[in-house]
Amino acid sequence: MILSAVKGMSDLYGSRAIRWTKMEETIKKIVASSNFTEIRTPIVEELALFKRGVGESTDVVQKEMYDFLDKKGRHIAMRPEGTAGVARAFVEHGLGLNEPLPLKTFYIGPFFRYERPQKGRYRQFHQFGIEVFGDETPQIDAELIFTAMRVLTSFGIQAEVHVNSIGCQKCRADYREKLISYFSTKKEGLCEDCRNRLEINPLRLLDCKVCDPKTRCADIPKITECLCDDCRGHFEQLQRSLTIFGVPFVVDPFIVRGLDYYTKTAFEITAITGGSQNAVAGGGRYDNLIHDIGGAQMPATGFAMGLERLFDLIPEDFFELPQVSVGYALSEDAVDQLVAFAKNMAGQPLNFFADYKPKKLKKALQKADRVAAAFTFIIGEDEAKEHLILVKNMETGEQKTFAQNDIETILGFCR
Repeated sequence: MILSAVKGMSDLYGSRAIRWTKMEETIKKIVASSNFTEIRTPIVEELALFKRGVGESTDVVQKEMYDFLDKKGRHIAMRPEGTAGVARAFVEHGLGLNEPLPLKTFYIGPFFRYERPQKGRYRQFHQFGIEVFGDETPQIDAELIFTAMRVLTSFGIQAEVHVNSIGCQKCRADYREKLISYFSTKKEGLCEDCRNRLEINPLRLLDCKVCDPKTRCADIPKITECLCDDCRGHFEQLQRSLTIFGVPFVVDPFIVRGLDYYTKTAFEITAITGGSQNAVAGGGRYDNLIHDIGGAQMPATGFAMGLERLFDLIPEDFFELPQVSVGYALSEDAVDQLVAFAKNMAGQPLNFFADYKPKKLKKALQKADRVAAAFTFIIGEDEAKEHLILVKNMETGEQKTFAQNDIETILGFCR
């Protein structure tokens, strides 16, 4: 029986792996320039963290998490999203006490959800995310959106920002009652999940992709009409700051996000590709999450960006792949010298690898062509006697012989 990867989880290798690494390096460089520092959290956490942080009524907790009992009977889960784990680390390590606020962090890594695999969506997927703690201003929300757009535009991706405010607990309670009243007369048009959500968390009806009520019902009440003075002022300042940052945006009163911890600012970013739109990032403010998982009251905000979707949007030729150069021995006597040469080439500014199995010159050059080598290094019987090496430029055909230990001159020829 041939074993294969688990459904919804894939391998990354070859040129795709090289391009993926370059994508991550580009992201890290962009966020580091704005003083975001990396945080790495465990892949597994206690299940209770996601129940309290993400919300027991969410699809993520109810349907999509990989959770299990470990050997000591502890109920743990593979992380389905990044914010809750970063918030847990913030509380556990007292980062709000030991670090000056605001604390600006970012993460990159794998996450896990049991859902139907489809293009750009996998059961093991990867996200880049930013989390900021200790800053309640709408200006930092705008900076996060600006940073997300900087990442996308750095890869030549056009995108559209949709922003909303989902208010605080006070004004959201009023909106909740309006939604319940509105949808109570339209239950027959709702899917089974949304009929349940109507009693538990009616805001999540606006995020449903199954019965999709927000596109079918034109007169749904808008939360922007229910905001208290503080939330309305916060939202107006957010829009003003986005304008100053030079980020075009659309006010979308039905952006609510799918997790329970959001307050005030909520946003989504869709990439514009060939006339269609592809959601690639989203986030918002979660001022109560730190308190909900056992910490002090602490304002916080963040977003996550799906890396599989981002990767698919980046043209294959966007990153220049490194050219390789390869060395061959044409006799058994030359193998040891090739080993020594490979040692001397390690760490040099030339992507070099050695093929240690001796072969005829014709076969060596054919193999060099197959790997698209920029330069080919040959140690034949004659070269081995004099500790020389033949270097051939595979594009021009020019070739020269050098002393094997004269690395500086060899590298000069290969520039």
